[in-house]
Amino acid sequence: MIVADASSIISFARAKKLDLLKQVVKNPIIPKAVYEEIVVKGKGKPGAGEIKSAPWIEIRKINDRSKLAALPDKLGQGEKEAIVLAQEQESSLLIDDP
Repeated sequence: MIVADASSIISFARAKKLDLLKQVVKNPIIPKAVYEEIVVKGKGKPGAGEIKSAPWIEIRKINDRSKLAALPDKLGQGEKEAIVLAQEQESSLLIDDP
């Protein structure tokens, strides 16, 4: 199981390689904030339509929102939620931020 942030998904979409992500990961999980960032705020941009219509990507909410406050302010909401969700799910994290 892998939790992904928005920039990782968008990178695959820009390279027209979302199918590769599906082959390797099968069912990636993204937090709700990542879905909003890609599909709602990013409407019309690479990945928005593909993610909106991708039943193989699971969208989950984080359970403990209080953990978000402990993360650095320089991270966006999607990155923070991806980190917390990966911790909660005890899964790997696909993120491109250092």
